Amino acid sequence: MRKIVVVLIALMLTACSSLITPRPAQSEYFTTLGGGFMMTLGNQPSKTYGVNLQVKKPLPAHSYAVIEFENPANKTLPYITEGSIEDIQNTFAARFKNVFVLTSPHVHGVRPHTNYVITVSIYADESKQVLLTRHQQGVSSSYVSD
Repeated sequence: MRKIVVVLIALMLTACSSLITPRPAQSEYFTTLGGGFMMTLGNQPSKTYGVNLQVKKPLPAHSYAVIEFENPANKTLPYITEGSIEDIQNTFAARFKNVFVLTSPHVHGVRPHTNYVITVSIYADESKQVLLTRHQQGVSSSYVSD
């Protein structure tokens, strides 16, 4: 009987571990400040998700960013935004200096209690030959679904 209880508890803990909200990530250039899903209700309801990243140290001049948002409807086709650091700073600027507010396009196929990943890759230049850093952050869809 005791073995059955131990096995059941282990199974419950394993199932619950997939529901854990991801911890804020840190990389050489970024610290995740927070993130989550945003829903707009009304005539055309929509969902997006994103993260706020604090820039810990200045990004090199001429560096190039590739930002991938996991696509809930098709994990093999992420949403990708890329450009020079200057372009990315203008596109994802926040009210605070040294903070990027990265927001996905409108997404569909969101499953509740699933973590979706945002990956920011910084390259030395537009050729994308030399990777300087990669920052990955999961965002939980705890109470969001289609």
